[in-house]
Amino acid sequence: MGGIMNTGAAAGPGLNIADVIPKDRKPWWRDMRLMHLNFLLLSALLTQTASGFDSSMINGMQSLTQWATFFGHPAGTRLGAMTAGTTGGTLIAVLWSSQLCERFGRRWPIFGGSVVIIIGSILQGAAQNFGMFVAGRFLVGAGLCMVATAAPPLLTECAYPTHRGVIVSMYMVSWPLGSLIAAWITYGAFRIDSSWSWRLPSLLQCSVSVIQMALVWFAPESPRWLIYNNRHAEAHAFFTKFHGYGDADAPLVRFEMAEVEATLAMEKEQKQARWRSYFDFKKPGMLHRVFLNAWIPMMLQWSGNGLTSYYLSKVLNSIGVTDSKTQLVINGCLSIWSLITAGVFAGLVDKLGRRTLFIIGMAGMLLSYVIWTVCSAINQERNFEDKGLAAGVIVMIMVFSGFYHVQSPIAPTYVMEILPFALRAKGAMVYQLTGNIAGIFNSFVNPIGMANLAWRYYIVWCCVIAFNLTLIYFFFPETRGYALEDVAQIFEGPDALVGTNAMRKMGMGMEAEAENVETIGDDGKARNVQHKEVEV
Repeated sequence: MGGIMNTGAAAGPGLNIADVIPKDRKPWWRDMRLMHLNFLLLSALLTQTASGFDSSMINGMQSLTQWATFFGHPAGTRLGAMTAGTTGGTLIAVLWSSQLCERFGRRWPIFGGSVVIIIGSILQGAAQNFGMFVAGRFLVGAGLCMVATAAPPLLTECAYPTHRGVIVSMYMVSWPLGSLIAAWITYGAFRIDSSWSWRLPSLLQCSVSVIQMALVWFAPESPRWLIYNNRHAEAHAFFTKFHGYGDADAPLVRFEMAEVEATLAMEKEQKQARWRSYFDFKKPGMLHRVFLNAWIPMMLQWSGNGLTSYYLSKVLNSIGVTDSKTQLVINGCLSIWSLITAGVFAGLVDKLGRRTLFIIGMAGMLLSYVIWTVCSAINQERNFEDKGLAAGVIVMIMVFSGFYHVQSPIAPTYVMEILPFALRAKGAMVYQLTGNIAGIFNSFVNPIGMANLAWRYYIVWCCVIAFNLTLIYFFFPETRGYALEDVAQIFEGPDALVGTNAMRKMGMGMEAEAENVETIGDDGKARNVQHKEVEV
């Protein structure tokens, strides 16, 4: 995280944010201000833990005889309703989640959503029947939607400039973290010979939400939201404390305040906060952004991962691995592997780039799914007696999961970067909406497809993954190295350098206090460049 951000083509004329970022600042783990900021941002960073916990818990519960017996061995649409309960809650809460973020900021929806998750978890754990269990999951989904709509914008808008890509990508690493916790809690509860074998994991689902609820109370509000709501002094205090190391006149603080104020003033002038601006398809750049915003979460759901996220037990049953304890161990190991791969590649987001990771991830998923399908087909022909083929399927599931987590952490980073501030909360809402609509398909269609087609159902996902890979290659531009306010030029061209152009229009300027400013050249080497008259 402590590296230098090379804005490259995003720089444009005049002074750029890379020019004013101190090159002598300590690495974040030795910088108490940045340590403090990043610690408080855990209130948003841990959001997907509840979602990952949920999918792994439901996976594990399907291997618990106590859970299956208590609810009458649910299958088909009944099982789909139980797994999709959180999705239903999300689709209701999505109606107001973006308005909450725009009206009350980013922090309060995280607090309120965490409270709702806690209530839902308690209801789910105390369930006396099918309806009560689904109702609890409905509330968990509603709370998660509120938190997940607010968290990515908060991370994007508060993170130190050189940390933004990695921090926002780490947001999705919390998903396999939650999955890991739930997998081994469910495995541990396997030995409990009562309904507490599934009630205990259900109640513990809210544990991270308790931490978020407490931590967000002390977290900073988005400085961009503060400026948009005419609370400039508070925003300036944030930039001074965390980005400027306490120096209110630091070049980075002055630059960020000037660029953000000018950008948001222009967005207000153009009334970009309206839904009409979001769906302004007369502008090809906006159409491109909306397509990416809507398709990426659907793509992450429609990549065959639904089978490993919610129906792993059915996949394992299809290859002859039917022992409940073995299934729970595989689920736990898969969660450990997912956490490792997601964490490693989230840390490489600024080194390898967003587009590159999307391509590597989807291509690897396609290859592993094809092998997975072939092994399953041959294994069925041999009446599931070939243990080597069964092991091959398990290995391919692990490989597939690894490649899935090459790309999944960068999705929220990418979507938050391509949207202007005024539409960022709406974009986060659309992300939740389309992703969960795709999730409903997974919840209801996957168990039916597995029951009726067995391994042949995998062929469908091989085709879908190939389609996704084609879209990535032709329609996903690279955003690495662009300042947050300057990403627009990718879609609208150089005239869309909103921050720079807005400051010119409003007559704002910045003179470089230091004549020699260290920058990064095209060859990747640091050098001092003489800035005589720098205006932005």
